[in-house]
Amino acid sequence: MPGPDLHLHSTFSDGLLTPEDLVTRALALGLPAIAIADHDSVAAVAPALQAARDSGLTVVPAVELSASVHGRTVHMLGYFIDHLDPTLLARLAALRESRRSRAQRIVDALSAAGIAIDLTPSHPAGERGAAVGRAHIARALIAAGHAHDMRDAFDRFLGEDAPYFASKEPLVPADAIAWIREAGGVAVLAHPGLNDIDDLVPSLVDAGIAGIEAFHGSHTEDTACRYAALAGRYGLIATGGSDFHGSLREGGDMGCAAAPDGALEALAEAAAHSRSSR
Repeated sequence: MPGPDLHLHSTFSDGLLTPEDLVTRALALGLPAIAIADHDSVAAVAPALQAARDSGLTVVPAVELSASVHGRTVHMLGYFIDHLDPTLLARLAALRESRRSRAQRIVDALSAAGIAIDLTPSHPAGERGAAVGRAHIARALIAAGHAHDMRDAFDRFLGEDAPYFASKEPLVPADAIAWIREAGGVAVLAHPGLNDIDDLVPSLVDAGIAGIEAFHGSHTEDTACRYAALAGRYGLIATGGSDFHGSLREGGDMGCAAAPDGALEALAEAAAHSRSSR
């Protein structure tokens, strides 16, 4: 039987499927549980919960936050958060505004260089609570014929070493973890194999992470085993998710990387313990 896929993205960030479509796909695959962890947004949680009602599919309220330390990127997943918490919603709104500002700077720089794009078709701003990211600009570059595919768009235009890269206001990992915990959730380090941040794990443990996403759509079997062992070494929960976006830019297909047996229950227990001790 397939295991839980605890890392999906919807149209409320840089995914290509709506929350309802993600639920439909998960049910078709026979998944027992999913978590839609959109970037800086929890707007997908309510429609996903509604779509999955009475279906037997568990939908875990989740979010993904991007942080950085000394120029190094750290992605943090938050599980079992209170997606209606007003403080969390205000914080996420500020992060989305930073994303919107960055996107505008990139579009303006591209335009000044004679690279015209129409962001409207791929821009999620019309959806309340949606986050715009570089993936939306990449899709616009492809649609305008300036890039062959997502990889080409990031390599030549939008990646950190590319000429049109623009940063957004940074969030430090400790704050990302604290925000998740203050919203009643548990923090899990996302896809560490993509970011080469093993040396940061001790400080993240001290800051309060509960788990490591050992199993990920981009992790090899050896990488997954290494991070599962690292999680065990620190007494953390080894989790898993495909990082499904609906395209091949990153992660993998839904269900390709599942959380191990007992991981979901352990996360729920950790969240309950965290809430009771607040």
